[in-house]
Amino acid sequence: MGLLAPLSLAFAALSIPIAILYMLKLRREEKIVSSTFLWQQVLQDREANAPWQKLRRNLLLLLQLLLLLLLVLSLARPYRETSQVFQGHIIVLLDASASMQATDVGELGASPNRFEMARARARQAIDGLGANDSMTLIAVAGAPRVLASLTNDKSVLRQALDQAQVSNAEADWEAAFILAASSMQQATRNSTLILSDGGLPARLPPVPGSVRYVPTGVSAENLAIAALAVRDGAHGPQAFVRIANPGTRRAAPLVEIYITTATSGGEILFDARTLDIDPGDEQGIAIDDLPLDTQQIRARLPKDALDIDNTAWAVRAPDKQAAVLLATPGNTFLERAIGLMPRLNAITLKITETLTHAQISQPTLPPALYILDGIAPAEIPPTGNLLFIAPPASTELFRVSGVLTGTDILHINHDHALLRYVDFSKIHVARAQNIDAPWAQVLVKAQGGPLLLAGEAGGRRIAILTFDLHHSDLPLQIAFPILIANLANWLAPTSAVDVPDQLAPGMPALIHPQMGVDQIVVTAPGGQRWVFAVEDNKPVPFAQTQKPGIYRVEQKRGDETLNAAFAVNLFSELESRIAPQDRIEVGEEPVTAQPHAAAGRREWWRWPALAALGILLIEWMVHYRGRLPFSLHEIILSRFHIARREKTASE
Repeated sequence: MGLLAPLSLAFAALSIPIAILYMLKLRREEKIVSSTFLWQQVLQDREANAPWQKLRRNLLLLLQLLLLLLLVLSLARPYRETSQVFQGHIIVLLDASASMQATDVGELGASPNRFEMARARARQAIDGLGANDSMTLIAVAGAPRVLASLTNDKSVLRQALDQAQVSNAEADWEAAFILAASSMQQATRNSTLILSDGGLPARLPPVPGSVRYVPTGVSAENLAIAALAVRDGAHGPQAFVRIANPGTRRAAPLVEIYITTATSGGEILFDARTLDIDPGDEQGIAIDDLPLDTQQIRARLPKDALDIDNTAWAVRAPDKQAAVLLATPGNTFLERAIGLMPRLNAITLKITETLTHAQISQPTLPPALYILDGIAPAEIPPTGNLLFIAPPASTELFRVSGVLTGTDILHINHDHALLRYVDFSKIHVARAQNIDAPWAQVLVKAQGGPLLLAGEAGGRRIAILTFDLHHSDLPLQIAFPILIANLANWLAPTSAVDVPDQLAPGMPALIHPQMGVDQIVVTAPGGQRWVFAVEDNKPVPFAQTQKPGIYRVEQKRGDETLNAAFAVNLFSELESRIAPQDRIEVGEEPVTAQPHAAAGRREWWRWPALAALGILLIEWMVHYRGRLPFSLHEIILSRFHIARREKTASE
């Protein structure tokens, strides 16, 4: 508590003249009386004739001194410290990302990690809410979530805050700011309070009102596993590990490599070595002598402030080939590109009949992928994924409406898996088919229409390359074999689980059931199980990947069980860089960090002022007690008698 106008306390000196007035000699009015027998009090009050008299206990004096004290206190403008630095509608963005698990704040108090400290500061902000203020609580993780919306009930806000949990994912701050902007109230002062360690992306959308950023954390020292992969090389499986040091000091960590093989029956320590990494640098390890039956690999760093990025897992893809049927009138470029991929077991079917009504003969074993080059089949194959190249006519999946010659590229979706490492900007196309497929996403768009489309329809993946390879220079570019490899990996995965190379916590995985499978069971690293029923052999999406580690997939087909696995890792440079930031940028405007959340002041001078008004009323009643011409009950009785006389007269 403090005072905004402490000099006003000097008015308390007025209590001295008030007390002196009660101590001065009484001035009596001279009157001639016949006797003093009835004036004994005058004789008893002899000390009043002296210049000063003893200060007696007097109710009026006490009331007047109390009145003066309350008025002086109001003039001094007292206040109390509060975490509420805004008024109106407050939106609290509570960082619940993986970096908030850092334990570098234990020396500052009882908080075990940054998230708990941020939660304590959010609780202070709740305690500082005014009577006319409201708050919205948003937890910012992989998917931002509203904990409590537009409420002034502190018990509801505290309960929602207690239920918030820190996540293992990278925070989606852009979605959180969009959610915060949608929660703003019109005709109300809006403000945003960000409780985070500052691991925010550079470009964030603006939010209306004022923004305050309260940082959490003290240390920048951390080591992280930035990448882990296992692949089959010329002489067996190979592993690659990359260790990052985003801190400010040189580090020499011991990296331990554990493997699981088909014959080991469990995890064994395979390698351990010490690295020397400069601050802000990375260092890689290549392991070429892994056993031939290696199935899984785990890398481990010593424990530090953030432990979630000290362990990483990788699953070796099974050595399995995917059956591919290539139906073409003849395409040397395409046949050679597919033939160079060892994991594809391609069957080439030469089509010599009318291409717009070609009959595709089915092999004994249904292929995982059909590549239809310049062909519009009379009937779409019932199973398997599809790749169309320059289809000459419409099918039940898409509509062909002529030829487009405006092939200058306008937009390329580089984020899609099919265009990873593919530079489409240097490719020239003479003409292409104008194709409309409502279910598909346009990945490469030219002036006249799409050049590459991809999507899912009827539970199967489909890609359409709208131009003939012979009408472009794509086969002559380095992008051609990369594009064909991406298409094959996306359309004909050899694993039952379709996941990106680096599946982060919270990202979904797509499980492709084998033929005849009626049930899929997924087991998380902690032992939790999910059971999914398979309908019409459709892929099963799985999004419960919040915990890093190995997820095991069992596909049950009668008494037979097909096993697979995939790994979830936090490979996030943004989350592993745990140094608290001094400022962030919101809407291209810098927001400087504030050191403490409790920096507000709430004045309470109105309460002593109201109390002074009450004391003044009491003092007036005490002073005039017995001196009023009529007391309250006398006034009421007189009004009653007047009303009674008027009634009698009227009768």
